[in-house]
Parts: sequence; structure tokens; C-alpha cells
Amino acid sequence: TFRVEAEEHLQAITAALAALEGDVTPSEAGVTHESLFREVHTLKGAARSVGLRDIEALCQPAESLLSQLARGGLQCTPVIRNRLLEFADGVARLVDGRDDPVHVSGIMNRLTEATTAADREAPPVALRNRQTVPESAPVAAPEPPAGTSTTLPLDGLPLQPIVTADSVRVPIARLDAVLVEGEDLLLSKLSAGERAREARAIVDAVSACRTLVERAHTNGCGPEVLATLPALLQQLDGQSRELLAHSVQGQRALARTVDALHDDLRQLRLIPASTILNLFPRMVRDLCAEQGKEVECVLSGAALEMDRKVLEAMKEPLIHLVRNAVDHGIESPTVRAGARKPARGRVAVSLAFLDGGRIEFQVTDDGAGLDPTEMKAAAVRGGFLSAGEAQLLSDDDTIRLAYRSGLSTSPMITHVSGRGLGLAIVRDHVERLGGQVSIDTRPGAGTSVRLILPASIATLQGLLVRSAGQLFLLPAEAVERALRIAPSALHRIEGRATISWNSRPLTVAPLHELLDLARRDDAGPPTHNRPCLVISVDDERLGVLIDEVIGAREVVVKQFEPPITRVRNVAAAGLLGTGQVVAILRAKDLVWSAIRGPHASGTETAANDADQPGVILVVDDSITTRTMEKNLLEAAGYRVRVAADGLDAWTALKSDSVDLVVSDVDMPRMDGFELTARIRADQQLSEVPVVLVSALESREHKERGIEVGANAYVVKSSFDQSNLLEIIHRLV
Repeated sequence: TFRVEAEEHLQAITAALAALEGDVTPSEAGVTHESLFREVHTLKGAARSVGLRDIEALCQPAESLLSQLARGGLQCTPVIRNRLLEFADGVARLVDGRDDPVHVSGIMNRLTEATTAADREAPPVALRNRQTVPESAPVAAPEPPAGTSTTLPLDGLPLQPIVTADSVRVPIARLDAVLVEGEDLLLSKLSAGERAREARAIVDAVSACRTLVERAHTNGCGPEVLATLPALLQQLDGQSRELLAHSVQGQRALARTVDALHDDLRQLRLIPASTILNLFPRMVRDLCAEQGKEVECVLSGAALEMDRKVLEAMKEPLIHLVRNAVDHGIESPTVRAGARKPARGRVAVSLAFLDGGRIEFQVTDDGAGLDPTEMKAAAVRGGFLSAGEAQLLSDDDTIRLAYRSGLSTSPMITHVSGRGLGLAIVRDHVERLGGQVSIDTRPGAGTSVRLILPASIATLQGLLVRSAGQLFLLPAEAVERALRIAPSALHRIEGRATISWNSRPLTVAPLHELLDLARRDDAGPPTHNRPCLVISVDDERLGVLIDEVIGAREVVVKQFEPPITRVRNVAAAGLLGTGQVVAILRAKDLVWSAIRGPHASGTETAANDADQPGVILVVDDSITTRTMEKNLLEAAGYRVRVAADGLDAWTALKSDSVDLVVSDVDMPRMDGFELTARIRADQQLSEVPVVLVSALESREHKERGIEVGANAYVVKSSFDQSNLLEIIHRLV
């Protein structure tokens, strides 16, 4: 567990140091320094918790240096950044068990020298007491300059852990095999549901036949034959009912097993994109140092979670694209100055989810772009084309030559590039995943490479409905309520059909009109009460009038493939258990088709769980500490819930009942002091005991804990399990 957490902290430290190399304001630099200090502080505490004294000792001088930076008494120069990167490399080597004491000692000495030099050189007026800054002040994510993205924290969110304390490590090959088996069972589950419905129909038919035979027997028709039929029909009736019972029971068991298996495996495979994207700032920095270039690496979408298999498959293609962007794309500062460009180039790596579950990776640079003339010359030199053939190529066809293996415009082969394999490898990887690659380039302005990957087969829960004689599926998450509307309930407001729902006007529209379908004559007279589904998208709602609600169904989703790319109102195709294909509707398109302008959303309330004694909420941003405390308390018989910081804990407290809170103090977003103060100020939570467990052991911090209303303050350096359990037992 510590190894996973350490890798996480080291990624955040490296990315934050890379962010400091860009154009940041003093306030942004201050927030990043504070974030770095917290990362090292938490890493040191986690190392202490598991007895790794060498890592704890290496963190100490780095923490002191970052404390100087966070207090404003020191500027983050390139030398200091190099010292901190050297520290991160040293910790990584210690975690892997491949470092030696002499190397570690050298890193510690250089960190100490940097801190000592700062103490000697910085004037006293530049220093401010760290204790004057309220510990409860939340640390905000740095806001990027206008028109740019930031590197860390990405999308304004902190990095999420790669694994949780309750997770286990298993070989990816085993996960892949089980996932394939789980997906193969999906159609079996749907077919079992169909068998249950067929068996129910048999029972109904047999019952009807039995009734007819009984009537015929009463009327005296064929007494010899009819005398044997009741017994046979009774036997068939019993067998049919037994089949129905077994089919329903098997279908339910299979559904539970498949749903649990599939959901658990999909969740296990989801990891933050930051695990791959955070490699690039350091890689770009190292390449720039080798080539004498200045490049800013901007990341976007790293907080998004996606399938591990897809993300790992894209790691190598993205590395090739980023290296090509720095080596081929970005010019030297002298060349950029001659082209009236900023000396500092820009490489952006972004990730986003598109409609229909597709994933888009994009690598963009503001470099020289691809020159068709140079590419034609390289193709002729490499023997790919004759001079005559090259002259006949259009610019678009010439750009596509970049995918040819062995074609390179670089005059020299280096360890970075020049072999002409980069884009060929990228296309090969993407096409194996069923994706597409496109290049958009402008000579002198830069290049953008776009990779779009389709989603794998997935299932969808929805409501199967009939309109205009056709079947459609509405995703379950989009349907809020099913109603029946009388014609007298419809009113016209601003030219739109409207009903009153939840004391508010709700626009309604027939589904066949939204889909531009002709209404069938057998759909039923408009004077009857009609089914209406209330669908919601963001803060907008719409009532969709349909002819019939068939019922809840689960379908296997099939995404559109070229030449079909986007169909209005339809998100994808769904395969029912019967093998029938239905259109899965896109709720957002339906709402936008009928409504123009925002509508107020209703409020939803959820009942709180009943009080359960012995429930303890453990709050700590260190997964190692959380795991240790959780295991300790569970072994003592308590039920334990965990939260990664004060804000997560506050959200959990507002929805769940707990008997006691054990919280760290120094955490991002909301620290332990502010969390305790909020608990005491809340009428419903004010009596919940709070125990603060922290590495901050000064008298001021303990007094602050008493001030905000904590029931106990335990110092981590003198942490004793029996002491903590005794305190909790007394308070609970």
C-alpha cells in the first residue's frame, strides 16, 4: 500500500515542479509550493507509519526546503528544482530497493545546503511566521492564465488514488480473461429473461386450453377423448409452472452474478488518466535540457478515469507523439525568434470523452508543422516514391506519408527520433484498438494529432417504449418519472403543450414528433390517458408522450461505425435478449429539440440511514495511515468508513450517520481544524466526538484543536494503538 501511495506522491511532486517552470504568478507559485510541502509532509508521515526510516530521513531536508518556499523566504530557482527532482528520484530508488546509503546521503547534504544557503541569504523581513496563516484555510488549486490549461491539480481536482485500501493487485491477464467471460454471460442473462417470459406465456396458453376442454366436457363432446385430456393437461400445466419457476429463479441468480461480476471488474480496471499523462512534463523537460529548447507541457483531462487496458495501450503512442512534437515540431529559441514566435514553445496533451462512449486523445504543438515539400523529398530519398509520383501527390496525400514506416524528415538519427517509426507505431496501435488517427497541420503554425478510440461492448439499463409502431430505449438514468396524462391536463403556454408537475409547468411533446415519425392509426385515440415519461438532462426537463411502456430492459450496446458517425436523437443501437435491435435515444437531443431555455429543476431528497452504533469515520489524505487506522479499528470490532480529506468527510457526514470521527489535521481542500469547526457548528452533528490524529505537535496546534472543539488530540510521533482505542472506547 505504501509503495502505491509513494508513486502517487512522486508523480504529483514531479508534475508540480514541471508546472513551476512555466509562466506562473507569485500567488500560483505560492499555492504550488504549499501543495509540494503537503505532498512531502504526507509522504514522510506515511513512511514513518510503516517504519521506513531511510525514506523518512530523506523527506526531512526536502520538507525543510519546501517550508522555506511556502513561507516566501526563498525563490524556486532552477537549481532548487533540480535538487527536488533529485530528491524524488532518490525516493523512487529507495521504494524500489535499488539505492545505496552514500547516494542518499549525498542527496540529503545537497538539500540541506540549499536550505542553509537560503537561511543565510534571505533578509528577515522576507520571512513570515507560518503559524500566522490559519491552518484551517483551504488550499485552492492554482488558476491557469487566460487561454491556457494548468498541469496540476488537473481540471481543478486533486489526483485520485490509483487503488484504495480495500483493493488487491492481480495480474492484468487474469482480469482480462474474467472480463471476457463476464461479457460473454451478458447475452445469456438476457436470453434467460426471454425464456422466463416464454414459459409464462406457455402457462397462460395451457390454462386457456384447460378451460376450453372443461367446457367441451360439460357439453358432452367426445367423452372418451375428453376423459383423458384433463389429466394430461394437468400434467403439462404442472410441468410448465415448474419450468417457469426454475427459469425465473435461474434468471434472477444469473442476473445477480453477472451484474456483480461485470460491475466489479469494470471498476477495478478504471484508473485516472493522470497515471500516464503525468509522465509527460518530466519527459518534455528532460528532452528540452538535451536539445536546448524551451517547451511548456500542458495537460488536460488527467482527472478522468478510463479503462486500464485502453490507457496502457495508448501509453507508447502518446510517448511517440510527444517526443516527435518536441524534437520535430518545436523549433529552437533562435528559429522561433526569427519567426516572431515566443521563445517558449507549447505542447498540449489532452483527453476527453466523446458522444457514444468514444475516447479522444490529442497531442498539439505550436511548432513548425509538417512541410509537404520536405516530406516529398524525404519520400524520394527513402525510395518510397519516384520524383514523378511525388509531384503528383496532393498536400493531404503527402501528409499521410507520415504514417509510412521508415520515412523521416530528420537529418540525423538520435535516441529521440529520426528512424521514421513514430507515427507508424501510433497508427498501428490505434487501429488495433479499432480507432482512427487524423493529422491537422499548418506549416509554421503547428501540428495536432487526434486519436479517437471506440468504446468496447457495454450494457445499458433502460426503459423500453413503443411509439409510432416502433420500439425505442430510453436510458434509465434519464427517466425521472412515468405518468399518465389526461387530455384535459394539457394546456398551451407560449405555443407549447404543458402540464403542471410538482407545482411547476412541464413542457410535453409526443416522441414520434420529436423523431419526425408519422403517427400510426392503431396508436390509440388521443382522447385516452397517455403514458408520459419525464426525462431530465442537467437542469432541464421534458415530458415525452408515448404509446406504450413495455418495461425495463437491459441491452448490449453497439456503437455506430463509419459511414454513420452521428445520428440526431439516437446515441447507439441496442441488442435485446431476443436478438431484436432497438434505437437507444439520446435524452439531451430530445430535450433540446423540444425546449429552448433553462427550466428549474426539482429537488430530490434522500432518507438518511438509520443510526448504527460503532460506526467510525477515518479521515486522512495518506492511504497508508487510513489503511493502518481502518485495520486497527475493524480488528477492535468497529465498523469503519474512510475519507481522503475534510471535504470528502463533510460530504459523508451529511449523508451517513457515524458515532465518531478520527481525522488528520494537515489535509488538502479542508483540513481537520475546519472539519471539526463545521461539525460543531452543525445542529445535527454537533454532538459527534472528534479525535484529531496529526504529525503537528506544537502547543499552538493542540490549542487550536481545543479551540475548534476536538475531543482529543493524538500526536503521530507518539502514536500508541492501545491509547487511541481507549480514547475512542471512552468517547463512543
